[in-house]
Amino acid sequence: MAEIRLTAAFSTVPGPEQEAIKRLLTETIEQIAQDDKSFTRAKVVFTESDERCGLTAELDGVKKEGVPLQLDIEQLEDAQTAAGARAQLKEALRLYFRRVMGKA
Repeated sequence: MAEIRLTAAFSTVPGPEQEAIKRLLTETIEQIAQDDKSFTRAKVVFTESDERCGLTAELDGVKKEGVPLQLDIEQLEDAQTAAGARAQLKEALRLYFRRVMGKA
């Protein structure tokens, strides 16, 4: 199992929803690490401000992508209950992680 360290900052999302989003991101990142076996350690920073979200990552000490992944708060909310939205989130994260590792 990959070691995932998620730091999250929220400005408009209520507390219970913050925890649900952090759990969703952590679980999805763990799934990608397990499926792809492309990294064992991830340091991830997630920020939300006025419902605009950005995510940056360092994987196994590598960070070749300086531009944050832009996420939509509605997409994150939908991904908590809808398999299709969760699959889209997972694919967006997977593609971003490839850029971070310099493989895209």
